[in-house]
Amino acid sequence: MLFTALAKYKSALIYLKSYRPVSGLLLLMLIGLITGTDAHYSPAHAGLAPPVDISAPLSDDILFTGHIASYQDPEQNKTLNDIRALPDSAFTSHTKVPAFGYTNNAIWYRIDLIASNPIRESRHIDIGPIFLNVINLYLTQKDNPVPIWSVLLGDHVPSSQRPVLAPEHLAPFPAIDKGKYTLYIRTQSNSTQFIEASLLSNDAQISRWSLGLAAKGLFIGVLMMMSIIYVVIGFFIRDYAVALYGACLAAFGTLSSAVGGLFLTLFAPEWPYTNDLLVGAGTAINIAAASLLWVNILDIGSECRFCKKIFYSYSIIILLGSVTATSPLYTTFASYCQLSHTCIMLIYISFLIRRIIHNPRFIVHWIYLTVMAVPTTALMVYYLALNHFLPVNDITAAAYPFALAAHLVLMSVLMALRITAIDRDRLKAANLAESTEKIVQEQRKLVSMLSHEFRTPLAVIQRAAEMVTLRLNKDALARGEHGVPRPVTDRLKRIQDQSGKLARLVDVFLGKDNLNAPQFALARKLIPAKGFLQEFITLAQRENAKLDLVYNGGANNVLYADETLLGLALTNVIENARRHQPGEPISLVAHEEYNMTLKIDISHPGLDGAKAVDIETLRNSMFSIQSTLEQNSGPNRFYEKKTNLETITPRNGIALGLHITQRIIAAHGGKTDIVSGAEQGFNIRIILPLEASL
Repeated sequence: MLFTALAKYKSALIYLKSYRPVSGLLLLMLIGLITGTDAHYSPAHAGLAPPVDISAPLSDDILFTGHIASYQDPEQNKTLNDIRALPDSAFTSHTKVPAFGYTNNAIWYRIDLIASNPIRESRHIDIGPIFLNVINLYLTQKDNPVPIWSVLLGDHVPSSQRPVLAPEHLAPFPAIDKGKYTLYIRTQSNSTQFIEASLLSNDAQISRWSLGLAAKGLFIGVLMMMSIIYVVIGFFIRDYAVALYGACLAAFGTLSSAVGGLFLTLFAPEWPYTNDLLVGAGTAINIAAASLLWVNILDIGSECRFCKKIFYSYSIIILLGSVTATSPLYTTFASYCQLSHTCIMLIYISFLIRRIIHNPRFIVHWIYLTVMAVPTTALMVYYLALNHFLPVNDITAAAYPFALAAHLVLMSVLMALRITAIDRDRLKAANLAESTEKIVQEQRKLVSMLSHEFRTPLAVIQRAAEMVTLRLNKDALARGEHGVPRPVTDRLKRIQDQSGKLARLVDVFLGKDNLNAPQFALARKLIPAKGFLQEFITLAQRENAKLDLVYNGGANNVLYADETLLGLALTNVIENARRHQPGEPISLVAHEEYNMTLKIDISHPGLDGAKAVDIETLRNSMFSIQSTLEQNSGPNRFYEKKTNLETITPRNGIALGLHITQRIIAAHGGKTDIVSGAEQGFNIRIILPLEASL
């Protein structure tokens, strides 16, 4: 059997090493369960447990562990008389703490007591755990058909009806005479079922209350305070891992207050399902937050997006399962929840092991592996103990709580280091942004000085053209001519117009105020749409570079636009097309839609042979700058960048003119896009809003 198990494990390890972490891990778990069933732990045997003598003076607790026999009632309808009528062989004795996992069965316990002497001193019986819903205690004698004492305990009992308001289920034990007695305990719960029973003296009870309440209160208070701090810091720095860790702390604190009995003692709720709600919700939130926490810390989405979606869906399902906390369905939910959480944590560990295999010198992965392996191993031990694969004793019962506490402490250290690293990165980024801003300011000063220097020669050119025109007109009159030849006047007028446009462009692109503005400063006016395009085509004609215009629409619709900048935008598109395919004719097809928008399709021969994927990539990279600015207008995840050059500069391989075109059209309230041509090829489409007709 041993060699067979080793052979199976060797095959599983070889499969795991082939970089299939999820499948290999599941195979390894399956083999472990198959081979582990041969070692099924069974600490019980049929019959009654030995009786316990309770007549000795109480100097310490009298534990009933090892003296308990149990009987399961699946129908939950047996009465005390039915249980007393059962033969001894119907019971199962337990040498350790009797545990039954998550079950809706009613569990009957039988403890035989011996009183060698009459008992008159004050004692209390203590029944745990605190999350047992209903606990019925009956003290009987063999010849008496009626119980000589009975009491009702459990977290479903309103606080006003509890015999003693304490962190445990306590009840005053009655004074009894010398003789033999039998204590029957019936428990029912939608959480895991096991029992720990003992008799306490008053001194032991006071000592446990004073120390236990103080320690639990201090521990839970620190947890809740830390959780608030981490949640606030996480949302402030926009690091969801830190916020999720705060949620884990809050859930664990809530769960600890419910399981430790602190909530029932301090708040004394009257609603019978309050403790169930805290236990169920605390467990679900803790598991879901822990799963999301490790998904974010390990950044599993960068390695497997589908796995990330599965883990997110798992966390949502766990959170939704918390609605069963106050119903018997919680038994089913919790039984699968513990096992699934163990499997999920093992899958996370498999991702870490794979990364460690690829890069064994990265110390952070080893730290994460240690932090994850401790609570996962303890959870497996706890789960196996509840399902009888391991004995329930002080070690197995306390393994998970102590390991979880150690995990939270280690995670606190990791989160502190994470926040420190984030703050260090923030300072570096702030210094880099500040230096970048200084460089940009210096560049703006230089550009502003250049713009001032450009204006002087442009003004000289304009004045010179005007003086030449006047001088030619004067000379023509002196010679008795009617005027200057039209080609000369047209050329001089064009020089004046182009120098004026150039002066306007210098003001727009090189002016200091415009450099600091997020958008161009537009000098808008109403211009006829058709006339503007016809004039533009006339001025943009070049030798061996023909331009064709087709205008479908009326002649009275107007644009409210900056004529100079809008002409520059169209020129940039045309010149970019000419650069790709020199000599090819460029066509402009404009048509009006509902007298509200003007669509201008400009053919681009350079895009005819491009693939659809490349066109889509070009469209997203070239014409998505405005949306990118809107989406990333808020601060960065860890710090706010003063200057984000990625959103205001063109991408690699994209002409600067097309980038300027996009910004000009966006400033006019229009859009740019790449669309399929009517017959073939691709066109660059410009959409502009139209004003009311003249």
